[in-house]
Amino acid sequence: MARRTDRGRPRRRSDLELPSVLVDLAADREPASDEFDSQQWARAIDHRMGGLLWSWGRDHLRDHDLKTRLLMHDLGVGAHLDVVWKVLGYAVSQLHGRGIDVATVKGVTAGARWYRRTGERPCSDVDLLLAPHHLDRAAEAVAALQPDHPWIPHLDALVASRRVQAVTLRVDDMDVDLHFDLLKLGIPTRGASRIWDRTLVHELPGGAAVRVLDDTAALLHFLVHLNKDRFQRLLGYADVQRVIAGGQVDWDLLQQDARREGIEVAVLRTLEAVLDEMSLPWPAEVPRPRGPRSLAWSLLWRPSIRLRGSEGRLRFRMRQNWIAILARGRGREALWWWIREFWPPEAAVDVRYEGLRGPYLWKLFRGRVQAASAHRRNLAALRRQKAATKTSDKAASH
Repeated sequence: MARRTDRGRPRRRSDLELPSVLVDLAADREPASDEFDSQQWARAIDHRMGGLLWSWGRDHLRDHDLKTRLLMHDLGVGAHLDVVWKVLGYAVSQLHGRGIDVATVKGVTAGARWYRRTGERPCSDVDLLLAPHHLDRAAEAVAALQPDHPWIPHLDALVASRRVQAVTLRVDDMDVDLHFDLLKLGIPTRGASRIWDRTLVHELPGGAAVRVLDDTAALLHFLVHLNKDRFQRLLGYADVQRVIAGGQVDWDLLQQDARREGIEVAVLRTLEAVLDEMSLPWPAEVPRPRGPRSLAWSLLWRPSIRLRGSEGRLRFRMRQNWIAILARGRGREALWWWIREFWPPEAAVDVRYEGLRGPYLWKLFRGRVQAASAHRRNLAALRRQKAATKTSDKAASH
């Protein structure tokens, strides 16, 4: 029976479900079937599963052309990851040289810690977390990496007032996201110092070192990030599985961390959605979430919006704001953040809509209208591209 989309158009179940081979690989088990053809290639790449597919497919796929495409893609990913490592090392050395402490989250260190080989976990950029005890040096940290960044004169005040939780820098033609709050939910992370105190040291290529989250905090971050991203890509599910499989997650501590932030329901429902999708067991130490917040979560993050790949990145973007609203005991903070988010700092408006002239209100209104129009065009272009790819693959298969 056809399932309906959020806009009322019928969508076949096959359009939403991923090939079982990809789900099995995300779950880190031998696929029950070796049926995988070129028509499914685009979905594998869109879900960032090309590396895991190649690790398995080089010995199991029978389609020579598909294997060649996977190999070439994997080589490209590996070359890009080499650049990411270099930019990460440079950024860390620049900041450490000034006595500024940072940790790296997700990214290439996640691939090195929980995946079997380079290339299985692609990433496009570098994510750094500024230490809680160095938040007063935010502008200095940005200046060390991108001296011409336009926010530098305003950044310390914006971070101190919690109006900005991250900033994107450009270092050697690569984005470096510098986070001032790990979870970036709008409401401040209450346990930031406790999480920082549990960070571990990870050695970088060349002998330098950087701090990384411990496995429990990393799992918390992956779950929150997956929830915020509307469960876009299957690789996010693979991240969760691999951290759990490492055997170092403290389930009591995970619940304490989530409960302290008021997001225990969102975190555990996300965990439940991931494990259920991959048919993996629920941890016996953790109670399944129930109650009104759990029901509200089910409605907001229902299965029909999950695992849409690039489309999910463009759609449902405002849904992440509800995580703070649903947080237990954080309603007033979340409401105040929503109000302030509607009226961003003038410095942020000037930078984001730098091509527009006029007073604050005009630039904010006009900039948002233009951004919404560009968003609609990007979504329409993505749908046309997907339709063209599907038509091309079908023609090639015949």
